[in-house]
Amino acid sequence: MIIRIFDTTMDPDDVPRAIQLFRDQVSAAFDGFEGCHGVEFNVGVDEHSGDLVEVCAISRWDSVEAIERATATNDYAVALAELRKLFQQNPIIRHFEVV
Repeated sequence: MIIRIFDTTMDPDDVPRAIQLFRDQVSAAFDGFEGCHGVEFNVGVDEHSGDLVEVCAISRWDSVEAIERATATNDYAVALAELRKLFQQNPIIRHFEVV
């Protein structure tokens, strides 16, 4: 099992919109990806420099190859298109193997 963490920041005023986009578009798309065992959206509660809010999505996958197949699809690009517009920093993406 691979855990994928997708971490970025956004303006606090954009967080409600981001949550709605995640529920309406991102979560549904991830449900359809082969090898994906779920995704969650998390909003930071700590203060962040620059008055931004840290957000991250954590997803669970069968393998790195499953992630690569999913993220190469048009469905992935479409699902994240509007949400990406709210990002204030380039995302940091990390993968971890569950042991």
